[in-house]
Amino acid sequence: PARRPPASGKSCADELAEISHALNHKYSQALDKWCTENIDSADIIVGQGGEVVMLNMAWQCNQMIGTRLVDAVRANKPVYAGLSASTMVCAKSMEMSGEIQPGWIEAFAADAKHLCRKHFSDKDLNGDGISANVLGALPLLEAPIAMRPHYTEAWAQQVLEKNLLAEKEFEKETGIEIPDDLVHNSKEGCEVACQLLSLVSKAAKDQDCPIFVPIRNGKCIEVTTHYQA
Repeated sequence: PARRPPASGKSCADELAEISHALNHKYSQALDKWCTENIDSADIIVGQGGEVVMLNMAWQCNQMIGTRLVDAVRANKPVYAGLSASTMVCAKSMEMSGEIQPGWIEAFAADAKHLCRKHFSDKDLNGDGISANVLGALPLLEAPIAMRPHYTEAWAQQVLEKNLLAEKEFEKETGIEIPDDLVHNSKEGCEVACQLLSLVSKAAKDQDCPIFVPIRNGKCIEVTTHYQA
């Protein structure tokens, strides 16, 4: 049976985001101490797998902690190792998931107003290419990447369709032709898809449609951050 919405008329996610924001500000000194001890001073932080909508909501609702983690990783303090869902929420979209059921996004995705503008640009939030309610809420990656972990051939057509949209946008806006076989073969695995992503990231300045990178079990992608003064 359908669940009743909160008495406030807001979604569950928006209510949680407002409560989390208020608590984080009320106890800001304790939060800063916790982040210093458990984020800034860590060698490695491992993100869990599981239900991607719920995990993304957790980061949407705790942007002060998420921002602290993004800042620390980009400053080459801890290494972040994402597993499954915790990889998807670091990218531009977490939408390619069989876990998103009817009504889930409406109930368990917080409004974009709760996202910290430090790491989310107007382009991220304008709804072109990616709807804000499926935008990865832990923006460790600036490249126009989305991921499909636990990849099998059942996802191949969806990955190809998304990457064809990205190719169309890229070629229209840059005038650069992408080899058709590179796009077509991007559905085969992360190696080819990362080549496509590198090409698009290098030349595109305003890419809305992300490149979907399929990651089979047993595969990983290593991202190195190079600090520029």
